[in-house]
Amino acid sequence: MTSTYPHTAARGHLPPPGIDLGFERTVPRALAHRRQVGEVFVTDSAQGSDDDFHLAFQIPRAHSLWSDRMAGFHDPLASAEAARQSIFVLLHRHVGVPVGLPFSLQRISLRVTDPQAYAHDGTSALQGYVHYRVAERRGRGSDVVGMVLDGVMEVGGRPAMTLNAVLAFMSQEDYDVFRAFQRGQKPVAEARLTPARRLDAGLVGRENPRNVVVGLPEGQAWPDGGSDGGAFRCLLAADPHHPAFFDHEYDHVPGPLMVEGMRQAALAAACRAGVPAAPDALTVGCEAAFLDFAEFEADLVHEAEVGAPGADGRVPVSVVLRQFGRPVVEGRVDLLPDAAPRRPRSTARA
Repeated sequence: MTSTYPHTAARGHLPPPGIDLGFERTVPRALAHRRQVGEVFVTDSAQGSDDDFHLAFQIPRAHSLWSDRMAGFHDPLASAEAARQSIFVLLHRHVGVPVGLPFSLQRISLRVTDPQAYAHDGTSALQGYVHYRVAERRGRGSDVVGMVLDGVMEVGGRPAMTLNAVLAFMSQEDYDVFRAFQRGQKPVAEARLTPARRLDAGLVGRENPRNVVVGLPEGQAWPDGGSDGGAFRCLLAADPHHPAFFDHEYDHVPGPLMVEGMRQAALAAACRAGVPAAPDALTVGCEAAFLDFAEFEADLVHEAEVGAPGADGRVPVSVVLRQFGRPVVEGRVDLLPDAAPRRPRSTARA
């Protein structure tokens, strides 16, 4: 019996000739800002020029979070998480940014260019290549204070996603002072979390209830809606011990968790608005501006409003995350219901 292993991925234009990237092992976990080896998705990296970087990634087929969806398509946000880790790797391995230097993601934007790149045959892992170009840089090495990255991704040899990220860096001392000042401006000490019941997993395209991160206040019924029902509101209600979202300790609500909260709020709002096959719609776009750090002690309210479908069938859902009445994250999630397999009706609603 002969076995084959995914030593390589189908190649289109990435990586370019002369750069070979492998899938034999992951990079050291510290480079990807992960504590658990199983949460590291970047497998290799190489620098093409001062401002060009190439990376390879693979998502475990049985990952408890990223494999938790109906068969048919891989989750594009899984590759987005790999792209996020790729930023850390290129910064620490190739740009000279020290591991441990605090920095924040101020804005992200991603768009799936070919949904069929994520078609899942039921056996293959989600893997591919990502290329980043430094579009703007202020400072170098440990003195870097800002950076803008433009990225493209290939999956299965097909152009899969475009990405853009805006980063800001600061020293540990400056970060500590900044966070202390921020928290001092908020009524953190008086804050109380509203007891919340997580949404049914089927409403947000999940099968494992542990992976549901949004919910409604205890005792509140599912709100009636429709296409003119206004914004759908829910609370962050994640498992604080979730192995993927809380891989290590944070002094604020982590960005990947808030992005997943945006996605799940968007899916629930689409369900409420009657968008066909909404729970299993493919996430084909996401924009998020991170305006403030979110604190663990207070409610993080998600407001999602469904827009009109575009000519390509993509449904835009504007999402705002608020805390203490002020926006923490503003953005949009784009859904493609037509690409999704149909979930049995019995599990499509709460």
